[in-house]
Amino acid sequence: MEENNTSKDLSVVQKLVGVFFSPRDSFESIDRKPDWLVPLIVVVLITLIFTMVTLPITMPEQMEKQRVKFEERGMSDDEIDQAMAMGEKIGKISGPIGAVIVVPIMLLIFALIFWFVGNIVLGGQTTFKKMFSVYTYSSLIGMFGLLLRIPLILSKQTADVHFSIASFLPADQSKTFVYNILKGFDIFAIWQYIVLAIGFAVIYKFSMKKSGWTMAVLFLITILISAGFSQMFG
Repeated sequence: MEENNTSKDLSVVQKLVGVFFSPRDSFESIDRKPDWLVPLIVVVLITLIFTMVTLPITMPEQMEKQRVKFEERGMSDDEIDQAMAMGEKIGKISGPIGAVIVVPIMLLIFALIFWFVGNIVLGGQTTFKKMFSVYTYSSLIGMFGLLLRIPLILSKQTADVHFSIASFLPADQSKTFVYNILKGFDIFAIWQYIVLAIGFAVIYKFSMKKSGWTMAVLFLITILISAGFSQMFG
């Protein structure tokens, strides 16, 4: 029996590819032998590439939003210019740093939330290493969507590019709460949570129904929180 299990273990490359085409096989291999370093490196590298390539477009958009906020505060033109110059310098540094440092931290936090829900709320039992491995591998789905956004951002010269039904709304609706809610239903985000549900079911030995409903609830909560932050901070 032991030899049979060992023969089913997949290589890292097989799991990286399998998470897109046969996620259950990848997660069953992860359940036997969890690993997270290679997918974490891939996630960080893709995020770093995305940040650096799109920075010339995303930076001016963010700076313009900041200028509007400074004007609303009644700041003088000199104060605004100084603040904008400082913000631009910080932005050029914080972008790459965010990819290298903040991204792994966010992955850890989200994996910890899922692990807490599975172990404490639902009464299951698995290791945090397995949950972190599943979450890191499933994040590759979102990274694929991120890569596809790059040519669209460069061609449209705007960072407001996504793969959701919000794309069909008029441009003047882009600052509404409904728009931010609909934007959360991105096809790659949905795909990622479906894959997460499969991995969650595998490592916790839950039914797909139980795992699916859990991921659906967490997905909706994530969208609501994200939309709320977008409304408050733009």
